Amino acid sequence: MFRRVLALLLLIFATGVVSTGSAGAAVGSTELTAGWALRSATGLADTGATISQVGYGTAGWQPVTLPSTVLAGLVAGGVYQNVYFGQNLKNVPDLTGQDWWFRGEFTAAASAPGQVYWLRFKGLSYRAQIWLNGVQLDANAVGTFANHEYNVTSVINPGAANALAIKVTPPAHDCKDLSTCTVDWNPEVPDMNAGLWNSTFLDTTGPVALRDPYVKTTLSGTAADLTVYVDAINATNAPVTTTVSGTITKTGQTTLSFSQNVTLNAGERKEVAFAPIHVTNPVLWWPYQFGSPELYRLTVSAGTSDTKAIDFGIRQFTDYRTTVNGTSFAGYKVNGQPILLRGGGYVWDMMQRWDAKTNAAHIAYVKGMGLNTIRLEGTLGNEELYDLADRNGIMIMPGFVCCSAWENDSSWTAEQEQVAQKSLESQMRALRQHAATFMWNYGSDQPPTAAHLAAYKNVATALHWQNPTLDNVATWANPDAGMKMDGPYVWEPPVLWWDQSRAGSAFGTTGEEGTESPPPLESLERFLAPADQWPIGATFNYHAGKPRSVFDNITPFTDGLNKRYGIATSAADYSRKSELQNYENTRSFFEAWSAKQHVQSFGSIFWMLNNAWPSVHWNLYDYYFKPGGGYFGARKATEPVHISYDYFTRNVHVVNSTLTARSGLTATAAVYNLPDLTQKYSTSVPVTAPANAGTQVLTIPALTGLSGTYLIRLQLKDAAGAKVSDNVYWYSTSPDTLSNKSNWYRSTPKNYANLTGLNGLATANVTATATRTVSGTQETVTITLANPAGLAFFVRPEITAGNGGREVVPVSYTDNYVTFWPGESTTITAVYQTADLGGQQPYLRVRGYNVPTFSIPVS
Repeated sequence: MFRRVLALLLLIFATGVVSTGSAGAAVGSTELTAGWALRSATGLADTGATISQVGYGTAGWQPVTLPSTVLAGLVAGGVYQNVYFGQNLKNVPDLTGQDWWFRGEFTAAASAPGQVYWLRFKGLSYRAQIWLNGVQLDANAVGTFANHEYNVTSVINPGAANALAIKVTPPAHDCKDLSTCTVDWNPEVPDMNAGLWNSTFLDTTGPVALRDPYVKTTLSGTAADLTVYVDAINATNAPVTTTVSGTITKTGQTTLSFSQNVTLNAGERKEVAFAPIHVTNPVLWWPYQFGSPELYRLTVSAGTSDTKAIDFGIRQFTDYRTTVNGTSFAGYKVNGQPILLRGGGYVWDMMQRWDAKTNAAHIAYVKGMGLNTIRLEGTLGNEELYDLADRNGIMIMPGFVCCSAWENDSSWTAEQEQVAQKSLESQMRALRQHAATFMWNYGSDQPPTAAHLAAYKNVATALHWQNPTLDNVATWANPDAGMKMDGPYVWEPPVLWWDQSRAGSAFGTTGEEGTESPPPLESLERFLAPADQWPIGATFNYHAGKPRSVFDNITPFTDGLNKRYGIATSAADYSRKSELQNYENTRSFFEAWSAKQHVQSFGSIFWMLNNAWPSVHWNLYDYYFKPGGGYFGARKATEPVHISYDYFTRNVHVVNSTLTARSGLTATAAVYNLPDLTQKYSTSVPVTAPANAGTQVLTIPALTGLSGTYLIRLQLKDAAGAKVSDNVYWYSTSPDTLSNKSNWYRSTPKNYANLTGLNGLATANVTATATRTVSGTQETVTITLANPAGLAFFVRPEITAGNGGREVVPVSYTDNYVTFWPGESTTITAVYQTADLGGQQPYLRVRGYNVPTFSIPVS
């Protein structure tokens, strides 16, 4: 059964805000999740008027829990099994050629004087007929991203059972509707994500309901002016006058209060705006690595009729333009400080399934990699993710998706024009209140037509959108876009990011670019049968990009691996080498963008952050949250204070990503031959690292007498000799070079670096200890690794569930894939949830490029 709204006291749920006076209507919101059933409309003669009657039989229907797409519901019920394994998704038939019924029953709150009932749908896809208790509420609720709301007071059965029936028509394949679209990063979903994919609510209010409270911030010096907006709706057939009042609160700060009398005509919805509230010395919201993401609480009420509350941040994002290499690029400031965008493109599960734990893991991994931005290209509506971003200082870069009906807008129908504007209005309302939202992209690869762009901007103006916007994020389609999308989208050698003669290198601002990223073997084993793991074949490639696209294989990555590290001989050998290649490439990517921040580079979005399903293409961490080479390469590159190597010029940079300058530092660069670790060069220089800047500190000269594969070790220490940053590179006397052949997704390599010298390293016998502490539901393991002799290269400690079990995920490490010299040791901590051990004892597994795998119990 649905969660019931029986009386006022029972309305105090985590899913809703409750407030009421001493008498009258109950005020609250309940998400309708349980007790739903699903079936194809094909062969069912009954109409919505019949199906939405209380007691209608659903024998033979598929039970589902909302939110759910059609396919997600069928998979949850076992109709289709293990669809992410191998090529099993091909066994699911096309589900878009028929309509689908969702049906459920719930008990509504008892009637009270002035009680009003509302149904709200946050996500219907693509169009729906909606029936409640035999009455049709809407014959054509259309638009995946358009919210739909109904006053159902005259239809509801107060204090009794009610029945909802929703007939869903799926979106068209090939992204022909204004729906979700995965473009080319995985196969199309057989149902195109049809269904009730986002939350469905039953709300109760008095005669006046409040919607979409919002605080717009304007900063001036050490003060802020806060303008509060909220919509008020008169649910009655007569004029109503009420007092709309509110407070802004934060622990330790003075409470700010405001109110005004509001008169609403019958059925009227009106925006209520309050005079700006002046705040001196506010506590500001800052993004990650810049400060604390402080939040205030806004509470607004319409007498005892309705109450709404949101968290918001006092902060201000502004944009500016700088011309680099002849192109105007957008840069961004937060609270007056320029900030380098370092982020990835987020995608939800292919079936649009998420939960609180998954959302929290994504945000934790973004912070774990030292990133500050998530791009949402059409993946809009996961509002819990927005809340988490607010609380963790992760900026959100939302906008519509490319390569679909969203950008083929010159041929829109009148209905599509209405859907597009309503979709923007719905999503901007949800995003505008969030401190984390710093901009909006009206288009991705291409800008909308002039008429549609003007209509979009009118929507933003009406909503008092306080953040910058861009018409699109690709200068190839619009020279004034402010961001470039010139690729690459396949593997490139690390030197590309530093060579500013290349379109995809680290200059300006990029809306997206990235490379193939095969996950570690342990993850491959979860979605590929042994015969499909090696040699690479059709099933492996099915988990690359969209079939029959240029990304339906990862040949560029594999060519680079074989030619640089030596031909892979097995799935295990391929994995150990791919981890190296992922690490060095991703590290170099973020290092290059950071080195000249706010001068020549202003922000980058790595394509992609994660995967919608188990994939071998485009991610910084895989579908299962197993952190691999890309994750740890990004984490190394984005240390708060970091020393890095420029593959193109041999310059060494120190980057300070904080707002506090660092002085008294010493940078050391040393070069070593392999396999004997003979030092061929060493130098040290004093360093002062200005806040929020990159600084070139030295150049490693061209050296002779180097081994074919050699190591570069960069270290940064403070005045007391403590390590601030320690960074090891492996490179070659025959470096990577690029040809003049390029296209929109690739610059073709000409020569590949010879890194095979790593294969001749002597075995290193690392020792390890591991102890844990338990605090509530969380465990922290302290790992100490020691290397008595030789070079221990690319060493990977993992906490596993049991001896020989899988790595516990999600997990956070302070460092990983470490390299250390003879006699050195290092301490790493790992944090995870006890429940993720699955009842097993934790073990520490240690492996490395030249370190035999071993495991010890965690004491």
